[in-house]
Order: sequence, then structure tokens, then C-alpha cells
Amino acid sequence: MKTEQPTQKNIVVTGKSQTGSAFGIVIGTGEGCFIPVAVASAGGAQAGSIYLAECILNPNELSHNNTPLMCVKLNASDGILSDDLPASNPSISSARRFTNEIMQTGVWTSDEVFCEFMGSGMARREDNADVHAAINDELVRMFNASDCVKFTMHQGPEQEPSAAWYTRACDVEPCEMAD
Repeated sequence: MKTEQPTQKNIVVTGKSQTGSAFGIVIGTGEGCFIPVAVASAGGAQAGSIYLAECILNPNELSHNNTPLMCVKLNASDGILSDDLPASNPSISSARRFTNEIMQTGVWTSDEVFCEFMGSGMARREDNADVHAAINDELVRMFNASDCVKFTMHQGPEQEPSAAWYTRACDVEPCEMAD
């Protein structure tokens, strides 16, 4: 049996399961990537963060439609490989600028910012994976730099939030939802 050599890809972790495995998308292509629990744990996978991943084709052929890749090693990424996401891509820089502008008012999820940028309430990540990843990356960058506030909702015992909202507005007060 021939062993496949891993290839390096920049991925954004999009979520973790209750078992500890994680999922991500490849920046630049939008391909889904499965991250087994041992790899996610060893690499410190956090939703919304960018990682340099060593990937192979997912050995589970039934998952190829959603997650054609499987991560075998996960490393924190200081930057994006230029092959994956050219800095000169006007859509990416426009999405980052748009994210900063729209964050001046209101409270937004990353998907809402993406839909506004795409001009459609029905926009999906698959419509433009580069832009979706750039918006997520910009929101995380803004939060880490204390340029915005993040509200999160947790369901059940999971440590990862099930939803997150971002804002720069100064007059937003958190509230509890009524039944």
C-alpha cells in the first residue's frame, strides 16, 4: 500500500464536535477538512483561528463530498501561505475593509457580515470561500487586538461557543432571551 505524502494547507477551524474532533475549511479553495480528536487536541484547535495543516485525502470515502481532506498535523499559523491567498486579491482586501466599516454600528455575526458583503441574505460560504475566511479572520484579528467586543452563546457542556456576535458600538447592552 502506497502512503500519501501530506501537503501543507492554511485552514480556518470552523467548529469542534462534542467528541473533540474538529472541522475546518482550506483558505483559497473552500475544501472541507476533518481534524481527528488527537490532532485537534495536540494542535490546540480553536474555532475561528487559522492553522497551517498537513493534510491528506480523507480515508473515509463516504465523507469526500463534505470533507475531502483529513488533517494529520496542525500548527498555529503566523500568516497565510501566499500560494493559498494572494495579498493582491481585491475581494479579500475589500472584504476586510468592509468588515471594519460595517462593524462601526450594530451587532453582527460573521455570516451576517458575509451576506451583507455579498449583497444577498442567502449567501453561503461556498459562494466565495476566500471572502468568508477573510471576514472570519478579520473579526478574530479585531477581537484579539481589542478593536471589537465579542458576545458568545454556549449550549450544553461544550467549551466552544455555538454562536458569536461582534460589535464596535459603545451602547450595546447584553440581555437574556425571554422564553
